[in-house]
Amino acid sequence: MASIEDVARATGVSTATVSRALRGLASVAEPTRARVQLAAQSLGYVPSAAAASLASGRTKAVGLLTPHVSRWFFAVCIETVEAVLRTHGYDVLLVQLPPGGRTTPGPSRTLPPSRPMLSADLLRKRVDATIVLTLPLVPEELTVLQALGHELVYVGGTVPGLRSVGIDDVAVGRSATEHLLGLGHTDVAYVGASLSPGDWAPPQERYRGYRQAMTAAGLEPGEALVADLTVADGRRTVRELLRRGTLPGALVCACDELAIGVLHELRQAGVDVPGQVSVIGVDDHPHAELHDLTTISQPVAEQAETATRWVMEGLRPGARAGGTEPAPRSERMPTRLVLRRSTGPAQARAT
Repeated sequence: MASIEDVARATGVSTATVSRALRGLASVAEPTRARVQLAAQSLGYVPSAAAASLASGRTKAVGLLTPHVSRWFFAVCIETVEAVLRTHGYDVLLVQLPPGGRTTPGPSRTLPPSRPMLSADLLRKRVDATIVLTLPLVPEELTVLQALGHELVYVGGTVPGLRSVGIDDVAVGRSATEHLLGLGHTDVAYVGASLSPGDWAPPQERYRGYRQAMTAAGLEPGEALVADLTVADGRRTVRELLRRGTLPGALVCACDELAIGVLHELRQAGVDVPGQVSVIGVDDHPHAELHDLTTISQPVAEQAETATRWVMEGLRPGARAGGTEPAPRSERMPTRLVLRRSTGPAQARAT
């Protein structure tokens, strides 16, 4: 394999000039740059990524912190971030940190222990920027990320002082509930609540929107059914409701995967949907249409793409000229109600 010295000999310039030419620096005359690039191509010279990193101070990698990798929302975000970064010549350093409490350097005062505290060593000198996918952070972890001094964007929620992109989850919960109320339902329960303050924030915000809609309609909010955001927990929740004999007339589910599990178990039990129970989810998961699930659609890939674009804008040469930091901002993307056959008028319920 050709070396940088081979390119220098072939073009009659120094290795330093070859390096500057291949990095696109303005200090190299255009004819020289063209000659170096042509020689490098003909000799099959491939610049060392490690050497380029040392020379530029850039790692050409972006950290991506996520609590999950297999769930739909997170998988779409990860795939989108990686695809956009690849077009800019950047790699992804994926770090999975399950949601919940932190155990090091000691139990958090507010959260139960379940995972290690985020350490700066995971990212320091390994990435040029960080994107966080709705990972619950305690103040100490936020301090760790901000102390790294690089681009930092949050996806799927709002964190004070950070740039963030997502949807208005309170409005989503309110819209889903208002749809059911508009059909005449008054016995509406919420599936996907959590007892832990350290869990993923969007379901909690959607629950708040549900409560707002019920209260505004002059109704007492129904039971908040605690459930993980999985198909399995949707099925478990319905089995428990059937065992107790307390099946409500309508269910607002925190996400589509949960709603799909709810629908499956209701139908398996012979419950008419929407004749006896109406079900609405959130996301517009690819499988939602297959299950005739009414849902609130959110643009997942667009959120991840926007966050990645912000990061790349911040990494442009001169973006932080004068040591100025990017102003914190947030963007809330639109959502829409997608009507299918899992919701219907309350009067259609069987007696």
